[in-house]
Amino acid sequence: MLPVIAISIGDMNGVGPEVILKAFHRSDLFDLCTPVVFAPPEVLHHYHDRIGLQFDIKEITNPADAEERRLNIIAVPGSFDADAVGNPTEESGRVSIDAIRNAYFAVRDDHAQALVTAPISKEAIAMAGSTFHGHTDMLASMCGCGDDVLMILSSNTLNVGLVTVHVPLREVASHVTQEGVERAIRLGHLAMDEDFGVEDPRIAVLALNPHAGDGGVLGMEEESVILPAVKNMQREEIQVEGPFPADGFFSAHNRKLYDLVIAMYHDQGLVPFKLQAKGRGVNVTAGLPIVRTSPDHGTAYSIASHGVASAESMKEAVYFARTIAMNRLQ
Repeated sequence: MLPVIAISIGDMNGVGPEVILKAFHRSDLFDLCTPVVFAPPEVLHHYHDRIGLQFDIKEITNPADAEERRLNIIAVPGSFDADAVGNPTEESGRVSIDAIRNAYFAVRDDHAQALVTAPISKEAIAMAGSTFHGHTDMLASMCGCGDDVLMILSSNTLNVGLVTVHVPLREVASHVTQEGVERAIRLGHLAMDEDFGVEDPRIAVLALNPHAGDGGVLGMEEESVILPAVKNMQREEIQVEGPFPADGFFSAHNRKLYDLVIAMYHDQGLVPFKLQAKGRGVNVTAGLPIVRTSPDHGTAYSIASHGVASAESMKEAVYFARTIAMNRLQ
């Protein structure tokens, strides 16, 4: 039996519905898994007709009824307005949250083996009353994991984990703590071993300040926070080195030396990652008791419903969700 992958629709006014449909259209994904999409059915039917795709969509009420080689849909209540496509709305935010929650329950209760989440809008979920910043903290809360999760962006050439995620730049330094750096290293090491199948992974840790602080002239976080964290993890026999100046780290040579790079903040890690991933990156949440992946892009409202969104990152997210689920079973 093929593993069942639960897929949340994301923001129905963004590119989520389009990339989900495109990912399974004439692809080998149906040979690897059985998809169950949590969404208002009219959303997928709308995009199916608009884009002109040719495959079966089956509406079901229970993941156990999912059929192989078909796109199965479990209904999430919601009102879809085609005129609202391209804009965040309270309704699109509410549907996003409900789809994530229902898909999560399916995986938690062992009705599916992994969760893949299409992009959501932080603005839309805030309109719907959510206090979460995105999928990572939302799912951590649902799972009862607290702060013990790590966002990892993965491609076939580079894996990047983040100490801080959606934090304003002016506040980053105060959020970079020794405990946080150690947590990221420890969770990253475990994820590389259990989820990515990398035995005894090599981890690089980036500095926060330019030139790694230049001996304290450009900042003290390297000496007072990051280096002590690295040394503590080395005492736990984790192969970790750093802190490395971020500006010169992302060369092909350095990427080949390490299995995972720990960055201090969002853009420090994601800008170089996305430049080399070329639209095929995957967002993985390490530390959860369930498997969760996502495309590495956002809702892309400006191109929603135009039929031009690339499904490559969504495809990779489904592939990798299946891979992690299989690795955990082993």
